Amino acid sequence: MHFKHTSFLLLIALLLGPAETVALQSNTNGNVNMALVLQGGPDGTKEGTENALALQGAKEACTWNLPTNQGFQYKTCTLRVLTPASETLGAYAGLIPSKANENDFLMALGYFPSKAIQTAANANGNKLFAIADFEFTPPVGNIVMIGGVDQPSVRRQVNGFGSGVKISCSTCQAYGVYAGTFEQDPKLSATVSRLLIDKKVSVVFNAASIFGTMTLKNLTTQQGVYAIGSGSDEWVTNWAYGSVPGSECVLSSVQTDYTVLVRNVFQSVLRANLTGGATVFYGVNTDPAQSAIKLAPAHEATGVYTAEIQDKMQKYIGDMAKGKLKTGVDHKSGDSRNSGESSRSVELLSLNDGASSSGSGDRNSTAVDGSPKDSHSGGSALFLDGGVTWVVWTVVGFVVVQAMFTAGL
Repeated sequence: MHFKHTSFLLLIALLLGPAETVALQSNTNGNVNMALVLQGGPDGTKEGTENALALQGAKEACTWNLPTNQGFQYKTCTLRVLTPASETLGAYAGLIPSKANENDFLMALGYFPSKAIQTAANANGNKLFAIADFEFTPPVGNIVMIGGVDQPSVRRQVNGFGSGVKISCSTCQAYGVYAGTFEQDPKLSATVSRLLIDKKVSVVFNAASIFGTMTLKNLTTQQGVYAIGSGSDEWVTNWAYGSVPGSECVLSSVQTDYTVLVRNVFQSVLRANLTGGATVFYGVNTDPAQSAIKLAPAHEATGVYTAEIQDKMQKYIGDMAKGKLKTGVDHKSGDSRNSGESSRSVELLSLNDGASSSGSGDRNSTAVDGSPKDSHSGGSALFLDGGVTWVVWTVVGFVVVQAMFTAGL
């Protein structure tokens, strides 16, 4: 199945050596034991979460009787589901290495399992591992990467977002700030909130996981700032189906459809055609059912993120899948190709003094004193990043701008 990729990335990098096709060593009965490590925390596998989507994909791929006429190299598959006590590095460290030897293939999701899965892979060279939304640089032999954490991947996120804003509105200013963490930090969250309030931002996109959600909840309830989530449908997961204050300000979320991703990764393993030491990209697809990224419904925010705008965003996604719409970002370096002399399409803000980082902004859109030139009135957009996340950055920029205009910001 062919996927076209854009600014959204899901990498699969096997913990093995240089690129080579990897086959598992099944037992004498032709059975393969496959483990999916879900994310820890209180949400579990409730509807709409990344865990629920990933588990569905694993169940669709790992069945007891594998049909030989579909290219599967093994007879049966046994699925084991593992969940850490919490979403922390320590919780995964106490889980993954101890379970690695019991499974032929083990896959985890996100940044927090990264150290544990690398430890397990180094100690179990005859096993196969995969991790979503993280990238080891340089690659670790028998781990498959799905996502990115190296510096170029961070730049891709920032510049894709800024590119989307600029394509939609040449006079709008896109800001960015690096929080440096994914975990809850009330003091730092307050600092970031003050920084955004000082800049009079109207829409904030969360690419900082738990930290980003914490900050957005403060901004939506205290300032009426509009929010765009990532990963899951955050109106469902983090605003609890609209029962948490500020939910009316959640415009949408860029969802990672782990059902598509995990199903295809598991099936590649079972067909013995997954390549180690390489990167496999998943992204938007002309067939929505096979697209690994989707925009969540507007729920309570339909007055701002209207049906007309939603249709327009779907058209943008379709154009990206067909190659008609470019992100303006160099994939290898993560630099912007559309920012004149600057390699960034956003103005980065500093947490140290609440002002723009020296020389970090887009020189074509920032004045000498750090203020944006000809910005849309009160309509600044901000990219909030913890350092490891992926989404359709460019389309997020479109959503931000269209929402600002509709709300009269």
